[in-house]
Amino acid sequence: MNVKRLAVLTAAIVVLGAGVVYAGSPWGDYKGYEKVRVQLNNVDVTTGDVPAFLIDGRVVLPLRALSDSLNAFVKWDDATRTVSIYKPNVHMFVATELGKDDSPKTPFGKVSKGNKLDFVVAAQVDSLVTPIESFRIDLVAPDGTVIRSSGAFTLQENRESFWYSWPVSGVTFDMAGSYKVRFQIRTADSQEDVTVSEKTILSE
Repeated sequence: MNVKRLAVLTAAIVVLGAGVVYAGSPWGDYKGYEKVRVQLNNVDVTTGDVPAFLIDGRVVLPLRALSDSLNAFVKWDDATRTVSIYKPNVHMFVATELGKDDSPKTPFGKVSKGNKLDFVVAAQVDSLVTPIESFRIDLVAPDGTVIRSSGAFTLQENRESFWYSWPVSGVTFDMAGSYKVRFQIRTADSQEDVTVSEKTILSE
């Protein structure tokens, strides 16, 4: 089976009833169809070289743009012309100390700019309905720089669920803004990591 992550594939999402007439899109057009602006939580969804557009009262946008925005990943089976979308449940929290049962004893989501902390990132993963090769956690600064990484952790066997704790020491939050904790996975047939969960630490 020829399986690869989609580069450009479109999926239709019904957002308006058929028969609605528009005077024209303020975003221009794409191959004769009106362009549409798509936002998720008030943030524009980046669609790359194929924009979202309107056809027969429905918005069509690249599936990869949608899956990236929803922290999911997709597989393409060329032989059967089938797209599979996978969305594992990944719950993360950050705490300066864990309890004996790995529960967050001192969780936090905000720090003062300039603070230096030791903390733990704990992740609970379930609903893994497709095998994964490895996972990693990155701590990303507001400017997009990866300042800490757990490195790739390879699973020795297929699992539907697991817990993972990553201790992080001596992190100085020297920028104002949102630090991102990103949980990424890689499947055996993929050449790249896909972010499936993201946690924010606000520095101000």
